[in-house]
Amino acid sequence: MAELLVVLVIIGIGTAMVAPKLRGVAKISSIQGALNRVSNDMAYARIRAIRTGAPAQVAISSDGKSYRVIVDPAAAKPDTLKMVNLARDYPDLVLGPASGTVRFNNRGMLSGGTTSVVRATRMSRTDSVRISGVGVIYRDF
Repeated sequence: MAELLVVLVIIGIGTAMVAPKLRGVAKISSIQGALNRVSNDMAYARIRAIRTGAPAQVAISSDGKSYRVIVDPAAAKPDTLKMVNLARDYPDLVLGPASGTVRFNNRGMLSGGTTSVVRATRMSRTDSVRISGVGVIYRDF
């Protein structure tokens, strides 16, 4: 009986040591999941820009908790392909820059020709996605 108690105490101590690390893994996983979704939607916007011959963009909301994928944003009636609310699936996660926009021209290249970066932050952890001037989307793991 005493041996069983010792084993239970050891298991309890091990669990207490591992629990904080599991929270960190969950935080990293949620940031990567959110950025995977954003990266996929940026690729979708880029492909739609190429296929339709009209510019497309991914517009981040002012609070950084959602974004929209829009084709031909300068048109009289822009086509919003997708609205994504990250707050529901990834609480406490914020995209930046807030009110930022990643624009692709009709050839799928980044408008302005410079590299753009979108960051996702949750608590103290930050990860990012880079978009090169030619429209290639890079995930920083």
